[in-house]
Amino acid sequence: MKKFIVSLCLIFIVIGAVCLGIGLSFDYKKVDTVYINEVVQGLDFCTEPKEIVYHYALIDKTGEVLKSSKDVPEMAIETRLSKALADGDIVVDYGDKKIIFYTESNARFYSMRNTLIWIVEVSFVVLGLAMAIGCYFIYKRTVKPFNSLKSFAQEVAKGNLDSPLILDKYMSFGAFGEAFDIMRNNLRESRIAEQSVYMERRRLLQEIGHEIKTPLSTIKAVAECGFAVDGNENYTVISNKANAIDNLVNDFYQKALEEEGQLNVFITKQSQEDFKKLITECDYNGKIVFGDDISCNILYDKNRMIQIVDNIIANSYKYADTDIKVDMTLQGEQLKVKFKDYGDGVVPEQLSYIMDRFYRGEKTEEKLGQGLGLNICRKLVIRMGGDMNCYNDNGFVVELILPVMKSFEQ
Repeated sequence: MKKFIVSLCLIFIVIGAVCLGIGLSFDYKKVDTVYINEVVQGLDFCTEPKEIVYHYALIDKTGEVLKSSKDVPEMAIETRLSKALADGDIVVDYGDKKIIFYTESNARFYSMRNTLIWIVEVSFVVLGLAMAIGCYFIYKRTVKPFNSLKSFAQEVAKGNLDSPLILDKYMSFGAFGEAFDIMRNNLRESRIAEQSVYMERRRLLQEIGHEIKTPLSTIKAVAECGFAVDGNENYTVISNKANAIDNLVNDFYQKALEEEGQLNVFITKQSQEDFKKLITECDYNGKIVFGDDISCNILYDKNRMIQIVDNIIANSYKYADTDIKVDMTLQGEQLKVKFKDYGDGVVPEQLSYIMDRFYRGEKTEEKLGQGLGLNICRKLVIRMGGDMNCYNDNGFVVELILPVMKSFEQ
């Protein structure tokens, strides 16, 4: 780029110097008075000048040419003088005669002007070619690499880190592009390292879960058998603690799955009777009370719905330990399912945070949990095309909003 700018400046300087030189070489205002005096004296003494600087003609008052250094046409004195003055010639009085010196200043001026015009035209052609070459140079060395750099940045933004950026490092954006490509390689290596850490973490989670759940299952089985044999309440304590540990492990797994985006759903059509049966199977204390029956087909993932309902019922027993009333209301193409207990509910100031990840209310300090259950449940319901709300109504209410099949499809 610097070379191109310097070249343009040199072209302008050369053109300006040529034009100025031509202009200075023509001094049409300057008159050689020595030569004029030499001609006049030569007429007085009937001698000729050694060198003819200007052609001249001696004209009498009638217009007759008495003496001339070149052939001149016959014309009236007034016409000849007017033409001489118009052509820029010099007229000198010689007694009652006139001497006309043909300096041809106008012809020389127009010759100079035409030469300058020709030089300017050629200069503009040369300058135009230089500009065209310069524009191509700028496009090739600046615009084109910039477009390549722009496309490369877009690919990197999309996550494509495998395509290298190939630029001449000596171009305008060469060093910049090389830095970008180094960044791409670093990002690619970081992604590979991240994926490696991710796979290692999954493997570690699986091993930890297996190593914990295997002895935990044995402890729970032994505790249940011991309680069945002699009815000792200590076995119940052991079983409850084992269940608490099992819940913690499940929460741990749910958090890991949520972070990895693996909480997938597979929606199928289920009847209202199937949904009630699912709720009843999750009610391990037998405190569910159903409201009025309705008839509709509901769209949800059965396995995920078991997880949702089980979490809602377990929370109710954990924090309220009362009966749970389940009311279903059909509104258009949505089914509202309310799980209502009769406990103290949630502090109003905490209701807006109750479904946030890791949030636990002020009355839950002595209860085991991670604050993940309701958050995961709501995300699952939303993925099924529904929604979930929590509020107080003489107790705590969890409301599920689920999509239903249209009437003509039922």
